[in-house]
Amino acid sequence: MVANRDKRITSEGYLKLLINHIDSPIWMVDTECTIIECNHAFKNWVFHFIGTELGKGDNVLFNGRNKLYLEKFEMCYQLALKGKEFSSVEDVLINNETHYTSVIFHPVFDADKAIVGVACFARDITEHRKHLYKIEAQNTALREIAFIESHKVRSPVAKILGLEQLFNYDDPADPINRDVLDGIAQSTKELDLIIREVVRKTGDIGLQP
Repeated sequence: MVANRDKRITSEGYLKLLINHIDSPIWMVDTECTIIECNHAFKNWVFHFIGTELGKGDNVLFNGRNKLYLEKFEMCYQLALKGKEFSSVEDVLINNETHYTSVIFHPVFDADKAIVGVACFARDITEHRKHLYKIEAQNTALREIAFIESHKVRSPVAKILGLEQLFNYDDPADPINRDVLDGIAQSTKELDLIIREVVRKTGDIGLQP
């Protein structure tokens, strides 16, 4: 009985079973941007853009009824229909959180090498994009820390070194030594504030000081 049922499933049926078991959106359109085939993941994905599902036989650009969606994708399909293969990163708001998807647009050619449509594959890259943003934030903070270390630290350190040269080691009771020690103490406080700033900035980006 299982074998008989399998015989009744066409090649197209097997293809649908295959693509619908893939979590990432997959779809194909013809030269008029009509959807030739798509999987369930595509229907769910496009729903977040226009508030409705699109399926086989629908215009993938939703007949221009959603301006933002049209602006996001119209140029992509037109470029692919001119023979250009490329990828694009699109953002969509899901449950008040921005998600990012990498979409590959691949022109489809027939046996005569004429373009007959566009095959598209999408992949969620939200976590990857968040990771990149985190790295960028860390790099910005590290540049600020480097600036602090190379500029702000230099001044109090230079003062301490200069004051140390004025200290009268031969006569510790020399009144000038009191001024020198007061100056060193003040510069030390400045250094402490700078170190606290570095610690705060490293803490803000999750780095150990």
